[in-house]
Amino acid sequence: MCASGGATFLRKMPSRNVKEHIWEEENMRNAVDAVRNKRMGYLAASKNFKVPRSTLFRYCKKDKEVGSIKKETLGRKPVLTEELELKLAEYIMKMEKQFFGLTRRDLCSIAFQLARQNNIPNSFSILNQTAGEHWFKRFLHRHKEKTSVRTPTGTSFARAAGFNRANVDEFFDLLEKVQEEKNFSPSQIFNVDECGICIVQSKCPKILALKGKRQIGTLTSAERGSLITVVMCMSADGTFVPPLIIFPRKNSNEQLKKGAPSGAIFRFHPSGWIQTDQFTAWFDHFIEKVRPSADHPILLILDGHNTHTL
Repeated sequence: MCASGGATFLRKMPSRNVKEHIWEEENMRNAVDAVRNKRMGYLAASKNFKVPRSTLFRYCKKDKEVGSIKKETLGRKPVLTEELELKLAEYIMKMEKQFFGLTRRDLCSIAFQLARQNNIPNSFSILNQTAGEHWFKRFLHRHKEKTSVRTPTGTSFARAAGFNRANVDEFFDLLEKVQEEKNFSPSQIFNVDECGICIVQSKCPKILALKGKRQIGTLTSAERGSLITVVMCMSADGTFVPPLIIFPRKNSNEQLKKGAPSGAIFRFHPSGWIQTDQFTAWFDHFIEKVRPSADHPILLILDGHNTHTL
């Protein structure tokens, strides 16, 4: 920055130009061999085999093979040992599968405890009893093949407990048996489910999870605030049944029906959650729109919610 005549000018500092040296491992091996056997000096071997002189000097000082030296990482070593970090990465995956994913703060706190319990020298914050942001970023970089920061979907305990291998296998065995017996076409297969739209904004904190996994869940407490429940149904060939919309009100309000999809039906309940009588009303609505018969049966797929037991 310089000043002249009352005016101030900012001059951008030139960026540091770091030239990366590229060399063949075989050339470095021959150069190291030549220096160690005193056939050449450092400068002659560097020019003859086209390898950096400083790198050649460093390699010759170590009594190891060139390949093993090249695999060594430069810079500050990780605080935790490789074994501890692998166990920590496995623990992250295990907790995420059980819907108790670790947040950034959780991981840094566990790293501090591991370092203290194993008497590992570190520069972690004693006041906050947690590892720092730099350690967290470097940990993710070292385990980037598996671990990443993801935003989970809130999942109730009932849904998490019911979603297990035994229940899933039983469901698909039954579905396969019915399909083989009736041979339903895509236009005869419908799926129905409820979608809760929370009026109060809520957001789950990001957690550490398996990289590339499609859906990430985390256990949440009972929904807070008011919910609008929408019961939606669609066939395998893309045919929609007009939805059922449940508003969190005790009495009906015609203003809330404006702009709704054509043919939709409405119900009102103080909680906004679906009840058995409301699902029964939707089921009658479904039969009216789809019109199943003995000659044209319909397969309706739904989950095991208690309101679905008619």
